[in-house]
Amino acid sequence: MGRTGRTRQWAVAAAGVTLATAALVACGDGGSSEAKPSGRSAEPSRATTKEPSRPAFDPPVRFDGSAVELPSARQPSTTSGGAARPAVTLADGVAYITAEEGLEAIDTGTGAPRWEVNTRHAAAKGGFGSDRAAPLVSTDGKTVYAAWNRDVKGEGTAPDRAVIEVLAVETATGKTAWAAEIAAAPSSRGLAATAIGADEILAPQVVGVDAGTALVTAADTTYAVEPSAGAVRWHKPDFRAVTLTDGVVAGGERTGFGAGRLLGLAAATGEQRWTVAEARQAAAAAPRLLSATLKDTTLVVDAVTGEQRAALDGSGWRCRHDAQSLVLCSRYGYATADRGITVFDAASLQKRWALPDGSGRKAPKVKGFWHGAVYGEVGDEPIVLDGMTGQDRQTSAGAAPYEIDRYGGVVGSKFYRAAG
Repeated sequence: MGRTGRTRQWAVAAAGVTLATAALVACGDGGSSEAKPSGRSAEPSRATTKEPSRPAFDPPVRFDGSAVELPSARQPSTTSGGAARPAVTLADGVAYITAEEGLEAIDTGTGAPRWEVNTRHAAAKGGFGSDRAAPLVSTDGKTVYAAWNRDVKGEGTAPDRAVIEVLAVETATGKTAWAAEIAAAPSSRGLAATAIGADEILAPQVVGVDAGTALVTAADTTYAVEPSAGAVRWHKPDFRAVTLTDGVVAGGERTGFGAGRLLGLAAATGEQRWTVAEARQAAAAAPRLLSATLKDTTLVVDAVTGEQRAALDGSGWRCRHDAQSLVLCSRYGYATADRGITVFDAASLQKRWALPDGSGRKAPKVKGFWHGAVYGEVGDEPIVLDGMTGQDRQTSAGAAPYEIDRYGGVVGSKFYRAAG
């Protein structure tokens, strides 16, 4: 996604149009209406300065030492469930945070900020703060994306309006690659907002970006934004997208009270490609897979074709990818019978192992999954399992992170350095 000239300003969605348009711009020089690094950013030379080496492990299996605080990643105390996950994503030694005021990049080796980019409109003051979703880092690691709810005060006869701000920032420099303002759907805010996805996230979120589409969700509405043209190409109420793969947007649609279906749409047009009736609680399972509950079964579905690839007995399984070649599905209920882990090959969906397995071994409560390592807890003890075999790899891990890179992992809103 290329950047425009340095003098272009933010464009604002036309007054009175609720869902039709968005405006995009690259980061430029003067003017208070531009999104730009704040005065608290690190020195520009920091991104290119060679920093002291630190231990790296792929994957890490033991954590200790002093933690790096990430206070801006904390969610309001009013959140619960999956929405309570701190708004942070790790990538190669940097914590990218969807903070209240904008995007932050923190060096997890030193705890020092690398850069900060504020949104054009300020966050609302007072109260408990706003819910935020973790940012999305591009596959090549060059760009980070995030979105926020913002309230814009009207001027003169123009009414107040609610917008969704989107930022795309270059990870190396902190420069804004592009930015967007989307007129928010009325149902995406306040008491009217209801969750559709299994993660219960209502906050705006950038789900995926390809050459021509930036996919943004907010509560129960999905927007397909075309950065180069500066417009919302299409939007769909009562639909929560969870993946964008090979030109297909896939997610869950609410069809009535307590009812829903899975839906695949063409990213370019919003045209329906496939559907799975009566399936609810859509969630991303891998770049090309999503999961959902269908009656007393959890399905794993191909996000591009809608083909059912696997099924697990019982509802409530949550699946995740290890960013390499494995998919793990787990659940952890109050009863022992409602706890389990099943690991598949991501390409073939062939099952590799499962717990319980009849041996008497306990199924841990899974927290994270990265590069063939399963991070979880048995009782209060953090452990690591081998993702390929299911065998114990580390029985005293020191931490059970949900977000991991080769330098460490995040527990709560703290980064714990890897020690082995």
